[in-house]
Amino acid sequence: MRITAEAATSLVLMAGVPVFIKFTNANSYTIGIVRLLMASFLIGLFLIYKKEKLPIKIPYIKKLIVIGVVFSIHWITYFISIKISTASIGILGASTYGIHLIFLGWIFLKAKPRIIDIFTIAFAFWGTYLIIPEFSLKNNITLGLAISIVSGLFFAMLPILHQKSQFISGTQRALGQYIFAIPLFLFFIPKYDFNLNNADWYSLLYLGICGTFMAHTLWINVTTKLNTTVTSLIFYIIIPITMTVSYFWLGEEMKFNKLLGALMIVTANIIGILSRFYSRRTKLAKAENL
Repeated sequence: MRITAEAATSLVLMAGVPVFIKFTNANSYTIGIVRLLMASFLIGLFLIYKKEKLPIKIPYIKKLIVIGVVFSIHWITYFISIKISTASIGILGASTYGIHLIFLGWIFLKAKPRIIDIFTIAFAFWGTYLIIPEFSLKNNITLGLAISIVSGLFFAMLPILHQKSQFISGTQRALGQYIFAIPLFLFFIPKYDFNLNNADWYSLLYLGICGTFMAHTLWINVTTKLNTTVTSLIFYIIIPITMTVSYFWLGEEMKFNKLLGALMIVTANIIGILSRFYSRRTKLAKAENL
């Protein structure tokens, strides 16, 4: 029951993230460093409150560095995609991590794509075709979607990395994820812009406290305890919430082609995730019967 509540809370909070990223006048680099500093400070206080010691063993540090670097690339590409396109495009591109898992399995696990995998990939590309105005990176929607798909690739790696690092507590992994994501954003110090109005700072407070410290820390715990199939499927709850809020608050256009394309991308990813889940379960059942 507790893990269900954590998942629901995390998803609702994360659904507002792309909307606030698009709403605030702060640029991608300012958003990133503010969120990371806020979340690192708050999670540090939480560790002190819990009297939990920081992991200082070299193997622990190496794991946390990898998680932090992957997380930082996911974030910076995600923010940029939203800024140059829309909140909906950003979340749709990032949601393609289900398709990315097929390619990751093919490359690293030598699991060749099946017919159903090829179908889901083709279906997702068809949905993408319906969303983009033209096949040109000079178009902001197309470019934003392309960048957010890259973000989805790195997002797909995170649950796997966290599950392989379960010997480190969830709170410690959260702190490591935030701290070791900071160095990448420090490269963009000249681009920071803190000359913002009150609405921008309130947006950053939401993104730092609710969208990072609370949402991501809870999501780390959820993705560690639940298998990747479950977490991958429930993540798609975010998409209709984000698109609805974007429509009513940001006045984002929701044409029929865009809605149909979004539905096709989500459906393709869900089919791909479920097919791999049932395939693995069938193989395990056969192995047990041998």
